[in-house]
Amino acid sequence: MSEWKGIIPAMITPLKDSGRSVDHEAMRNYCDFLAEKGVHGVFCGGTTGEGPLLSLAEKKEIARTVVSQMNSKVRVIIQTGCITTDQTVELTKYCRDTGADAAGIVLPYYYHFDDDRLFAYFMEIAESVPDFPIFIYNIPQCTCNNVSLPLFRRLLENIENIVGIKNSNPDIFQDTEFVKIAKDRCSLFVGSDGLILAGLSIGARGLVSGNASAFPEPYLDIYRAFVKGDIEKAREHQYFIDRLRNVLANGRDNASFKKALSFRGINAGSVRSPDRDLSDTEAQSLKNSLKELGLI
Repeated sequence: MSEWKGIIPAMITPLKDSGRSVDHEAMRNYCDFLAEKGVHGVFCGGTTGEGPLLSLAEKKEIARTVVSQMNSKVRVIIQTGCITTDQTVELTKYCRDTGADAAGIVLPYYYHFDDDRLFAYFMEIAESVPDFPIFIYNIPQCTCNNVSLPLFRRLLENIENIVGIKNSNPDIFQDTEFVKIAKDRCSLFVGSDGLILAGLSIGARGLVSGNASAFPEPYLDIYRAFVKGDIEKAREHQYFIDRLRNVLANGRDNASFKKALSFRGINAGSVRSPDRDLSDTEAQSLKNSLKELGLI
């Protein structure tokens, strides 16, 4: 299976009717926006995409729309992890059959599971799609479960179609150990924007970023500078990204991403309840801060 690397925005999901339904026309326009920026892939239906708030049917519809619109211009990873193994298997098979390039599978959430149960979870999914690339999605602050180093090693030794891991745990020491274990076997993608330069420096192959969903340009800039060996320029881009992520609440508020996209002429719609859209005062403050950064 081919190598994965580069900048992969974690897509928002455009919603209409006060967040009650998916806006597929807006999703297609948003796909075009990201593809035209030159991103290396997209991560769809994850945390930034309000995945846990979407029904299984909606997730399937979104996968179909994104794969169709990207039309092989940009690699598509669909987050297929659900709270049950059966639903995860069903959605992963669907995304494979729809033509996605890979599945990003978050660990089961809410309940805490030991390594043996997590291993069995991934084994069952992988065996259902043996030739389909899989990314492990580790975000312990949201799932109550963390990929331990022994578990990661065990998964790579037993599941051939694991091609990467997105680690949104802001722990550079864990990233370092993941790289040591993975070697050339699979790609580590940093999931914490504050660790981009540090992650690339220790061997990460790229970044999956929610903040890049609205502003992919500075993320492409830091990646290109690093690949060229211009570490000083990459450091400047990291400092800029640190300012940007503070303005966008660093992924804590999906409404900020959607409002920022609207400032760029991209209809991203509302967020889904129990989340809420920004107030007029909050939106104006966000707009002023983005103007200060020269982004709008």
